[in-house]
Amino acid sequence: MGGEGAQLAGLTISANHRIACPGDPVGWFATQCAFDPCATIAFRTEAKRRIGKDRRVAVALTPSDWLAALVATDVRRVTLCCTRQDGAEQDTIPDRLTAGFAGGGSLCLMISEAADGGAIRWTPGWRAAYPQAEDGRIWAVECLAVPCAPVSTGPSVELATTRLADSLSAIQTFASQHHFETITAIFASARALLVGDPDPHADPRFVPRPPGPADILSAPARQLLFAAQRAWTFDNLSLWRDQDFSQDTWRDYARLSERPYNDVTAAMTAAVNASIPKL
Repeated sequence: MGGEGAQLAGLTISANHRIACPGDPVGWFATQCAFDPCATIAFRTEAKRRIGKDRRVAVALTPSDWLAALVATDVRRVTLCCTRQDGAEQDTIPDRLTAGFAGGGSLCLMISEAADGGAIRWTPGWRAAYPQAEDGRIWAVECLAVPCAPVSTGPSVELATTRLADSLSAIQTFASQHHFETITAIFASARALLVGDPDPHADPRFVPRPPGPADILSAPARQLLFAAQRAWTFDNLSLWRDQDFSQDTWRDYARLSERPYNDVTAAMTAAVNASIPKL
């Protein structure tokens, strides 16, 4: 999945773990690879002014401080949400085709809910504030807090797993029939990860990842998250280059691509939201 989605997934899982275990300092938090391209990640809210523009006030200037603030303000859970931006208009470019562009794809955000029923929507904004950074950390991320209504946690891990398995099978068959070997291998890999099997197309140069948020999840939720990550091809449309389909086949391709986009996105949210503490 894209960097924005991966970062929010890590933040959400970490937040729910910290809420459930407030004494755990979450020592691995700062090593999450989703944070690597970012020089700063801040959390702010808007303060109204009687005259002039509203100003933004810092809630926390680092993710670790944000976790502490959630516990201090009696937040009971944080939910990851993904909302489509393409709407119902026929002439709108589908989210799956804009997922590789800044601000494209579905809108991912977090909802924190307090014990008194109040809810806050945290919407991230990415800005290339440090384009000359030698360490590659060019991005400044700001998550803006706005009051909102509580939301559903989305589909269960079991339902999301079933749906993802079906759509991956269909798109893998299509890719194989049309001789897209790289894509076929990607989806075969995702299907193996989904059921906890060894990755048939693992990179021999793979370096084991350090401990991270996914290790907190149950095995089914972790497998679902890993499969969704592997199946995320929507920011690399060049994989489908050399297409020479008939009009009917193009329609099949669009339909079959739309299914895994919906199911991969739902799988990510279902896996991440499995971290929500049971009240």
